[in-house]
Formats: sequence, C-alpha cells, structure tokens
Amino acid sequence: MYLHPSFKFRDEVSPELLQLLTKTTLGTNGAKYQHLDIEERIYDADNPLFMSIERNGKVLGNIAFCRRGKFWYIRYFAFDSIFQAGPGENTSRRKNSLFKNQIETYFHSLLNTENAARIEALYAYIDPKNQRSKQMSELFGFRKIAQLRTQSFSRLHPKNRRVEQLDDWNAIRDLVQASYGNHLFYFESQSSQPPFYVIRDENGEIVACVKVTLVNWKIARIPGKFGGILTKIIPYLPVMNRLIKPNKHTFLVPEIVCVKDNNTKVLEELFSGILAMHQLNVMLWWIDEKDPAYTNMAPKVNWGILDKVLGRSEVDVVARYAQMNADDLKKPVFVAAFDMV
Repeated sequence: MYLHPSFKFRDEVSPELLQLLTKTTLGTNGAKYQHLDIEERIYDADNPLFMSIERNGKVLGNIAFCRRGKFWYIRYFAFDSIFQAGPGENTSRRKNSLFKNQIETYFHSLLNTENAARIEALYAYIDPKNQRSKQMSELFGFRKIAQLRTQSFSRLHPKNRRVEQLDDWNAIRDLVQASYGNHLFYFESQSSQPPFYVIRDENGEIVACVKVTLVNWKIARIPGKFGGILTKIIPYLPVMNRLIKPNKHTFLVPEIVCVKDNNTKVLEELFSGILAMHQLNVMLWWIDEKDPAYTNMAPKVNWGILDKVLGRSEVDVVARYAQMNADDLKKPVFVAAFDMV
C-alpha cells in the first residue's frame, strides 16, 4: 500500500496536531461547541494511532483511531480550510480529492480480509444535522447502524444522601459486564478507570453504579430552531444561566450506568448525588436509544428542566465493516464517555 508522503502516522499526539484540534469548532446546523479539555483529554486516548496530513510543518488534517481489538473507533476527524475549498478553487479541490482517495486506500487496507490485524469494523459518531460529516462518512462507505440519544439530567439544588465514591473496578465489574458485556463495541479500557460512584442498600450490596467524566465546553450555539439567539441571551435568564454557561459550560457525562431492577428513584438519587458531590447542575448522557438501561427507565425519570427546555438530540452511529454481521444491528451500542467528549 502506497500513501502520499504528506501522510504521517504516530502513536503520540504532536504539538502541531494539538494546534489544529484546539481551534476546531464542532457541529454545523445544530449545536456548535469547542472542547476546552482537549489538551489533556487527548492523552487519555486508548491505544491511539494518529493519521495526519502534514505539509511544511503544519497539520492540515487528522484522523485518530482508538484501536480496540477487532473494532477501531474513529475520532478527532478534523481538517483545515484546504478541505473546504470554494467552487472556483480548482487546485484545492484536486488536493482535496487526492487526500480523500488516499484515506479511502488506507481504510480499505485496514478492512482487507487478508490483513493480519483482522479488523472487523471502523466506527464513529456523527451529528445527523451536520451535512458535511454525513456526506464524508457516506463517501468513505460508512453506513448508519444505530442512533444515540443525548439525554440531559439537571438539578438546580442537587442533594446527596448515600452516594459514595469507589476506586475498585472489581467491585462493580460483574454488574457492568452483565449489563453491557453483550453490547456492540463493548470494551473496558476507558470504563475501568476509577473513580466510580455507587449506592448500597441496607445490607451493603451495591444497587447502582456509574462512572462520570468532567467536561468543559465553549458553546457557540445550543441546539434548536432558536439556538443561536438563545445562546446569546442565556447569561441573562434566571435559572437557565445556572444550567448553561456558554463561555465555559462544565458538566458531567455518565457511562456504565447500572441500576438494580431499573429503579428510577435510585437512578435519580445516583445522578443527583454525584452532581452534589461535584457542585454542578447538569449531566449529559449519551446512550443507544434502544439500550435497555435507558428504555426501561426513561419514561418514568424526572430528567429536570433542561430536558423540558432543550429536548433530546440524536447522534448517528456509523460503521464500515469488512463484512457486515446482521446480528450486530440488533445489539445496542456500548458508549464510553471519552468517545463523546
């Protein structure tokens, strides 16, 4: 396989790549935001491979792969303005086409059935309202296989009664595996990193557990028809300005949410208690819309005022398989918080 000399592969992030990623605003027609934690978060990537397009010491584009056995997750898919040329910029369009052809060559080689790595699929998450991302994924042969729900949980005055922090993965591993072990793309390298949060019953048995990730975003636009205007006036709206802070919006993202008997009151107590411990007001939970962990509880949960005001947005799960397994389409997708932030 031959790739143009502009393509560079690294196992570690370079300063030039960080420069590209830190200036990237995500989203188009819906929400628009920047990751403020990227300079720290990128070093948490599990078994990463960075595929960059470089010229004259500048990174023009990047695709990062988290190599998770037979499934590789794609993130940090970012490109400089050279890939967004206008109608009259023929030279840039030719470069654009060349690079896309080279990326396609690499994707094809990864999924070649004779490849010793035996990668079964590449997968990623995209905003269905982002036409550029959607067209790009289709161009490279990715297809939608599932959809995630972005579910907010908010409390103006969260309280903690019995949530405790736990650092022992083995104490919750069986519970997590029973709930998520058969999910598509399940892996443990992110979720097994403490701290965890649990609730115990009167006998000391763990009846609920979760891991959360602290996230900071700069929000340029919140989702919704009037998202652009609302983003500008939120700082002046009582109540809402406690839940959303556009210049630095700090919130928690849960994963491996396990609640015994799908007890919605325990779920609310768990989430509220963690918010109280972190002195925050908002969680955003990305979960497959057909995941039993969500569908069995969602209709009965009081998700809070943010859910009522902004509603729930969707994220498409797209994948490109070496050979599609029809059974995979029936499984809920496992989502790690790291992959969304």
